Amino acid sequence: MQDLLVFAVILAALLIGFGAGIAFSRKRRAKRVFDPDAFWPQQHYFKGLTQLLNEEPDAAIDTFISSIDVNSDTLETHLALGSLLRRKGEVERAIRVHQNLLSRSNLTTDQQYTAQMELALDYLRSGLLDRAEMLLKELADAPKISNPMRKRALECLIELYQDMREWLSAIDVADRLTARKFSGPADKWRQQQAHYACEIAQTAITQKDWLTARRWVRTAMRHDKDCARASLLSAQLDIAQKEYAKALISLRQIVQQDERYLSEMLPLAYSCHKKLESMPVFLNELRALYEHKGELLVLRYLAKAVEMCEGGDAVISLLMQELPQYPQMEVAGALLKIVLDERGPASLRNYVQVKGLLKKLTDSKYHYQCTSCGFTGEQLHWLCPSCKSWASQQYTSVPHI
Repeated sequence: MQDLLVFAVILAALLIGFGAGIAFSRKRRAKRVFDPDAFWPQQHYFKGLTQLLNEEPDAAIDTFISSIDVNSDTLETHLALGSLLRRKGEVERAIRVHQNLLSRSNLTTDQQYTAQMELALDYLRSGLLDRAEMLLKELADAPKISNPMRKRALECLIELYQDMREWLSAIDVADRLTARKFSGPADKWRQQQAHYACEIAQTAITQKDWLTARRWVRTAMRHDKDCARASLLSAQLDIAQKEYAKALISLRQIVQQDERYLSEMLPLAYSCHKKLESMPVFLNELRALYEHKGELLVLRYLAKAVEMCEGGDAVISLLMQELPQYPQMEVAGALLKIVLDERGPASLRNYVQVKGLLKKLTDSKYHYQCTSCGFTGEQLHWLCPSCKSWASQQYTSVPHI
């Protein structure tokens, strides 16, 4: 199937080249200029077609490259062929087409930049990142390149450095993209810079290099003061050093910064309040949060705090009142079972009363879902593995079938 697609692509290119050659020959004949090579298009067309029929696509590409002169009329044909080959996975053949373009001395400066960009994309697709980086850096620093082309080169460099996890280089390139001469919101790049800084901080935390981690968390905050991820990392640093009260200050900021990450904040806050023996304070905060954002995730931790502060009967009363409004309640159901385990006869009788409700709590699972492309997974990815969007995933529940 892949070879058939390549056959169709090259055949189309040969036909276009054949038509361009015929038009050129007619112009020559109209001027009554004798040219012994006037019939080269027909010769090369049939040669290329024979090579395709003999299942020799590489030779057919060579025929196409050599038979069609590169000029303003045929440049788009070469570029289209190379782009199609790349999209179909025939990257080596696309590279040959674009390398042939760059070897021509009759291209204008803009045409050379276009061919160089296409070749860089070929290298990116094939995993030749060092070659792609070299071409993209040349384009980004070219003196007479258009702003749209320079911006595209910088964006491709960002993607390359993300794949290579070279976060310092990504921060530097993003700095350039915040310039006024480029269209688009600068905030997007500052937010991404915050995530690059957080990646460096996360590595430092893993290595228990607390000073470096704090420095990069502060850098992330300078790039984006509303970066919930930076607040989470700051809290994790404080927890690692047993500064639980300080950690809670960072965790409380997340409610204002980005409520999508309550799923990451609430377990840490619960643990901190438990260490500080300040669960009544947490209970009051959760009641206010649940009133503001009444969702099952918050209810889960509200029930745990109620159980610790007011006992199992209070939990049953709370859940009996709140659970019927939720269609998917697996976590809350599991929580209710835990609360009722090892209780006295009264609680067991209450458990029997709500067992019909508990049966509804076993039909859903929780996932993280990307709001940009719909990718789902069981853990949070700050950079979506599918669409490469930053901070696009949020905690959600989906039916388990």
